Amino acid sequence: MNRIMMKRVLFLLLLSLSFSVSKVNAQVSDLSESDIQAFKDRVGEVIDMFQNNLSILGGKKYSQRVKQTYKKSVLKLFIGEGQAYTDPNGQYREGVSMQVSSVRNGKEVKRKTPLVTYLDNLIKLPYAEVRLSKADTYRISNIYKVGDHYEATATIFQRFEGFMGKEMRKVYRDVTQKNIKVYIIPENDYVLGQHWSVRLGDIEVMETMAY
Repeated sequence: MNRIMMKRVLFLLLLSLSFSVSKVNAQVSDLSESDIQAFKDRVGEVIDMFQNNLSILGGKKYSQRVKQTYKKSVLKLFIGEGQAYTDPNGQYREGVSMQVSSVRNGKEVKRKTPLVTYLDNLIKLPYAEVRLSKADTYRISNIYKVGDHYEATATIFQRFEGFMGKEMRKVYRDVTQKNIKVYIIPENDYVLGQHWSVRLGDIEVMETMAY
């Protein structure tokens, strides 16, 4: 059953990739193919860092002190770092929101929560270990220029597994399709000079499936 579900998930993702190619090219006609690939690679790296840190926050292996350090690292990956901010378009925002989901009695349940609250709740989870991973294939779409920066949407399929007890018994697992708002912002500092910086924004759950 696991393999069937994962094959279905990967098939849906690859299908969505095929429909998105022409749309991406139309949106980013002012960028070269190498620029687009560089943006995609960097976005993928940031998402990987985000998910790796979440696995550390969700389990019991590390101390609260270590977890607070990783929490700060996660916040730095997001625009506004979890606080109210003015986005690159000049709009005031209360802070990045995370939509979370679970499957209960076969029914998907969704709710939105501020990023900081989400991380705090993750730290409080009762699981002995949490494993979060994404499919190797992910999609970056709707890349478009707004003023002096670019915005895009990253679509990932994330697998969540929760384990309990010394025997590390798996008690919960699901696969969730998520859309992540991405900002690609020009920055200039003493060390790197002029460069593009990736910041994550609101995260929306599209679908959650237990398997």
